[in-house]
Amino acid sequence: MRALEDAFGAKLLRRHAWGGEPTEDGVLILEHARRIQREWVAARESMQKNKENPTGSVFLGVPSAYAVTLIPPLLQRMRAAYPNFRVHVIEAFSGTIYEWLIAGRLDIAVLYHSREYDVAETTAFIDEELVVLGSTESLEGKTEMQLSELADKQLIAPWRPHIVRLVLESAFISQGLSFEPGIEIDSLPVMKELAHRGAGFAILPPSSVSRELKTGRLAGVNLSPAIRLSTVLGRSPDRPPTHAVGLLADELRKLAIELAPQTGWNAAKIKMPLRGGSA
Repeated sequence: MRALEDAFGAKLLRRHAWGGEPTEDGVLILEHARRIQREWVAARESMQKNKENPTGSVFLGVPSAYAVTLIPPLLQRMRAAYPNFRVHVIEAFSGTIYEWLIAGRLDIAVLYHSREYDVAETTAFIDEELVVLGSTESLEGKTEMQLSELADKQLIAPWRPHIVRLVLESAFISQGLSFEPGIEIDSLPVMKELAHRGAGFAILPPSSVSRELKTGRLAGVNLSPAIRLSTVLGRSPDRPPTHAVGLLADELRKLAIELAPQTGWNAAKIKMPLRGGSA
């Protein structure tokens, strides 16, 4: 009490032989103390409620190749589990996603694992083998195509510096083959439509065309040698990790593991955090 009186420069307690009572200044300080205590209790209760039913917003970037497979079930899960939680999704080609993450416009993003896409904090996400896609007529009777065979075909590919383009160039060059696409376009829907129309062959992750493969709108065969495309979850270096970002990252990992059997993803490297708080 004497330390408080020294700090405030006032007598706070009137002392008697039988005890003490607050002075006028003491009563004033007591009211402030009670108000601070109420605010502290309210803050603690708010934090507990936020853990049980969190609120917040997260900006998530997803490459076009994975958006259709990941985003609808992710949003449904988040809405059911966390009704006060908002997820803002940006779908774009990988280069744009990376630039927005580095610029701080995104909190978290699915990125292709590459030296070109270097962010401070990443965790392994999913990877899968690319497939050759074309019309059902052009791939009839085939289960596999050699890279050497594709070198003489009309190829549909995104422009540089899209990671799929860079990965394909590297794979062809390693086999002593030139990579010269006949059609270069940065639009996944148009690439799929061109392949469907028989205008050429696209080489893409199979999960990006799962619906077209199931309905027979596109045919797909394996590549030989196989080409794998890996992804990571990357966080913005300019945005501190929050509880909301951690929850979303957890749900993405769980979803990828659950979808792996039907998408063909390799989810073996995905590790769930051993904790109950934010990632």
